[in-house]
Amino acid sequence: MPSNTAQPLSEEEAMLLEEGAGLFDDGRFWHAHESWEDLWNDLKRRTAPDKEILLVQGLIQTAAMLLHHERKNEVGVRKQWAKLQPKLDGWAIAWGLDIAQHVEVIQTYAADAGEWNLIANEHRLPRA
Repeated sequence: MPSNTAQPLSEEEAMLLEEGAGLFDDGRFWHAHESWEDLWNDLKRRTAPDKEILLVQGLIQTAAMLLHHERKNEVGVRKQWAKLQPKLDGWAIAWGLDIAQHVEVIQTYAADAGEWNLIANEHRLPRA
């Protein structure tokens, strides 16, 4: 059962997380990726726990994966899934996001690569 817990974010970090989540929910995956990359860099700068840095990197890779899905790039979807899955597995809830549920849904997009039955910008980050 996922049990990781994340330390609280600073006000600025929380704003970057939420900004990226809003962009992600709007289907603006590239822009979400950019906001989360700023958060990722902030966490690395302050030497946050590795598991939290990897969590944000997994969110960034999720946005990249859905962008590849949107563009019907099967290889890109599969590569991003392989990278992000180990980073997000084991998390239940972090910073108000239901990461476990998110991974369940993202897995369906990975499985859909080549079929293209799902619409990438219909996925929203599940909130806890």
